[in-house]
Amino acid sequence: MAATSEGQQASGRGRVARRLVGRWRVDKALPTPAYLQLHARLVEVIENGDWPVGQALPSERDLAASLGLSRMTVRRAFEEVARDGLLEQRQGSGTYVRPRRLEQTIDRVVGFSDEARLLGFEPGSRVLEVSEVAADQDVAAALACRVGALVRRVSRVRTADGEPLALQVAYLRPSLLDLGADDLVHHQSLYASLAERFGVAPRRARQTIGARLASRHERRLLGIDRVTPVLALERITFDADDAPFEFVRSVYRGDRYTLALDLRAPEHP
Repeated sequence: MAATSEGQQASGRGRVARRLVGRWRVDKALPTPAYLQLHARLVEVIENGDWPVGQALPSERDLAASLGLSRMTVRRAFEEVARDGLLEQRQGSGTYVRPRRLEQTIDRVVGFSDEARLLGFEPGSRVLEVSEVAADQDVAAALACRVGALVRRVSRVRTADGEPLALQVAYLRPSLLDLGADDLVHHQSLYASLAERFGVAPRRARQTIGARLASRHERRLLGIDRVTPVLALERITFDADDAPFEFVRSVYRGDRYTLALDLRAPEHP
């Protein structure tokens, strides 16, 4: 029964693929090069969501035969779309639609959930740990508490449209120890939980960013290979009284996440 269902799904995907390929016809009489015409057709179906993320495109050979083009023309079109960040070419496997990247503009203090929604993604999280730990020297310095003081540690995998995007480990100052896992499950947002339970909201933050390769633990949780880079972020977040309440270490997938800086020229008198 399962095999029949899988076969029906595959047949359905095949019909959809044939219908879409039928819309990719290239007019060789036009002055626009054939590879640019095909490039435009591919971009259109991907951006419209007609070709699902993670699904392989027809092979260069099959698509060339279907459209009456050379394999070189199809390959060049694929390469152009890959440069646009919409496709990924996997050696020996094929060409696939890439998930959209989440781009965060660093010009305000905002939580992951709100940022993801603003960019059109559905945020989510998987709570790995909510525990009390003794603050080490780095955590104590960040939260302005003594070394060894009990703080709340919250570890989560953050997702966008159901796909793992980041691993976050947050440390909260001693006055926030009463935060529980149920709060996070209910609100699906750390900042929303803190605002509801304690009336604490972010006013400003200081953040540092670096790039590196992921550890084995991070690769397993984020679903990446050993050569995919990650962005490592550290942030200290301050409340309305300018007191630090959160120290968070985050690891973001470098293939899915982009940081943008909004820069302005200085004003002259």
